[in-house]
Amino acid sequence: MAKNEHPQASIDWASAEVRGGDLTVALAGEANADWAERLQAIVERLDRSGSAWGATKVSKAKVTVEAVGAGAEEDLRHLLDGAVQQANADFAPEVQDDAGDEPSEEDSAMTEAFRSFAADEPSD
Repeated sequence: MAKNEHPQASIDWASAEVRGGDLTVALAGEANADWAERLQAIVERLDRSGSAWGATKVSKAKVTVEAVGAGAEEDLRHLLDGAVQQANADFAPEVQDDAGDEPSEEDSAMTEAFRSFAADEPSD
């Protein structure tokens, strides 16, 4: 697998610094330009007008948020952490199902057991 084929990163909250109301926080891990671009798009999609902060800029190394208002720390952290989780999920390697397409006997038996509950439900 090529390096950064499946980039994954996290926000290094210990590096957070606010100057003049602008937050800068480093990214830890293996972010690349595609990952940073995806994170930027996710943040833009999730952010709402009227937020207690301004524009967000994402690079491979850091996230900068302009004009962060006092008291907005938890909401902004929630937005950024959620966006990072989504970006990581978007770049995660696909899980290979080595078991094949056919369910095991045990899975088939449990499926039938669960489906039998439908017969127990009262009809309208």
